[in-house]
Amino acid sequence: MPLFYCARQSSIATKKEGAKLWHLSLKKVGRAIDLQMLAESIAEKSSLTQGDVHNVIRNLMTTMRQHLLNSRTVRLDGLGTFTMKARTRRKGVANEKDVNPNQVTALRCQFTPEYTRPAAIGTTRALLQGVEFEKWTGKVTDESENGGNTGGEGSDGDENENPLG
Repeated sequence: MPLFYCARQSSIATKKEGAKLWHLSLKKVGRAIDLQMLAESIAEKSSLTQGDVHNVIRNLMTTMRQHLLNSRTVRLDGLGTFTMKARTRRKGVANEKDVNPNQVTALRCQFTPEYTRPAAIGTTRALLQGVEFEKWTGKVTDESENGGNTGGEGSDGDENENPLG
């Protein structure tokens, strides 16, 4: 199934031309896939029961959280790397000795998809390999992929981000 996109006009005009430029915006289709649905899908592809898969995923999340909150990076082979990032936007201090946790304005977990560098092809990211784009028409062509829901409400909000970079 492809990534659906539509055109979205910026609400801010450019400084040079004063024009409101158009950008590609990704569309979300159907409901979000929750832990239960993910466990069902994995159980169908393995010899494990849905409950076993659910238990493994929950334990993975608990263990990853424990390591991430102990200043560790978590790398899952074939998937990618998770690491904690802190932002101190507009809260810089003049002296190194004055740096403290009160400066943190946002704390987030950053995910970087695993990548490979085949000599002939260049860099490819595991989760983005084989991506296809399709212009959003308001209908999903293969309804089995999203549980029969059509839609496409919402956007990822990253209209200017390079999806393959």
